[in-house]
Amino acid sequence: MIGGREVHVLVVDDNEGIRDTTATILRSVGYTVTEATDGEDALAELNQQPFDVVVLDERMPKLNGTELVRTLSPAPPPPVIMMASAVDFDLDFWQSLGQRVFKYLQKPIPPKALIEAVGEALDSLRDIGA
Repeated sequence: MIGGREVHVLVVDDNEGIRDTTATILRSVGYTVTEATDGEDALAELNQQPFDVVVLDERMPKLNGTELVRTLSPAPPPPVIMMASAVDFDLDFWQSLGQRVFKYLQKPIPPKALIEAVGEALDSLRDIGA
């Protein structure tokens, strides 16, 4: 919980199995989870309601993770975005997104690492008083 309210997480991945597994893991620890199948679907969800954390796949059709992050306007407080990919991220890629991405995770993400990363993201929101 943040400030006495439920934590809302958006899980975005075009791979149904990965998306479902990620959402199930996060629901098992009490988060309210919404799933999106690609970047365009995620953008629609983000325009409908606020999310505390976005777990975002990088490589997707229609609108990839990088394009989605660059599309988002910083509305206070911004969702903390964690980018996941099966390929390594290079330094230029990381720097191109500035501070919009809280953490990069390598797929497959072990359940414990996912839960810890979301917890760290939420701690960062608490630190800024969200």
